[in-house]
Amino acid sequence: MLWEELSAKDFESYSITSKGLCVVPMGVLEKHGDHLPLGTDMYIANEVAKTAAGKSPAVVFPYYFLGQISEALHVKGTIAPSHKLMMDALLEMCDEIHRNGFDKILLLSSHGGNVYFLPFFAQMLPGLNRPYAVYTHILHNLKPEYDDEIRSRTGMVDMGAHAGFYETALMMHLRPDLVHLNEVVLDESKDLGRLKSTKDAGLFTGFDWYASFPHHFAGNPTEATASYGEVIFDVLCKKTADLFDIIKNDNASLPVIKEYNDIANGVT
Repeated sequence: MLWEELSAKDFESYSITSKGLCVVPMGVLEKHGDHLPLGTDMYIANEVAKTAAGKSPAVVFPYYFLGQISEALHVKGTIAPSHKLMMDALLEMCDEIHRNGFDKILLLSSHGGNVYFLPFFAQMLPGLNRPYAVYTHILHNLKPEYDDEIRSRTGMVDMGAHAGFYETALMMHLRPDLVHLNEVVLDESKDLGRLKSTKDAGLFTGFDWYASFPHHFAGNPTEATASYGEVIFDVLCKKTADLFDIIKNDNASLPVIKEYNDIANGVT
C-alpha cells in the first residue's frame, strides 16, 4: 500500500499488516542518455516497490530523490543535494517513519550511485541511539539466480550500465510514452577508458564514472523491447517481495539494536 493513499484512520492497521515494514524507494533525478526521462529511477523503483508490496504486504513511502549524484552536475536536470543535506534529511525521514509506527525501514535504491551513500548512512546509526532497523539494498544488484533468469529469458548478455538495454526495456514496459529510441547516440555510450590504470589497481575516485561516461549513458539500448522489460520487471518484483519477506521475518535485528543501544548508553 502506498503511504500517500492511506487515510489517517486506516494508517495504524496497515502498519500492523505490513509487520512494521516501510519501504522507501530511493534514487535521484538524473540524465539517462537522451532517450529516457530524468525520472527513470523513480518510475522503476515506485512500480517495483508497489507491485512487490502486493505480493508481500508493506507500506511504500513516496519516492525519495535526495540521493548521491555529484558526478552529474554537468548535465541539465540533475538535482544534486549536498552530502550533509542527504544525511540529515534521510535521518529525519527515518525518524518520522518510525514515529508513525514502523520499526523496520528498507531503503530500496533504484540508483546505483547510492551504493556507498546508503551503507554509510546505515553505519552511522549505531552512534545515534535509534531503536529501529534500517536495511539498504540496490534494486539492480541481482543474485546469480535472478540474473541468470533475466539473461535466459531475454537472450541478452550486455545489460548496459546506465540507460542501456536493461533500463530502457523496463521503461518501454512501464512508460513507453517517455522512451525515444530515435534520440539514441551510441557513440556517447562508449567507455572512454580514462582513469583505467587506477581503477584496474583497485583504486577509487569520485571522478571514475565521469571519466568513463561523461555523457551519462552506458550501454546499447537498441534491442530493448517492452516484452523484455516485462520479463525484467517480473523478476525484480519477485526478488523484491522475497526481500520484504526476509525483513518481516527478521526477529534478530531489533533485539541486537536494543542490546547495543543499552550497552552504549550504560544501561544495565
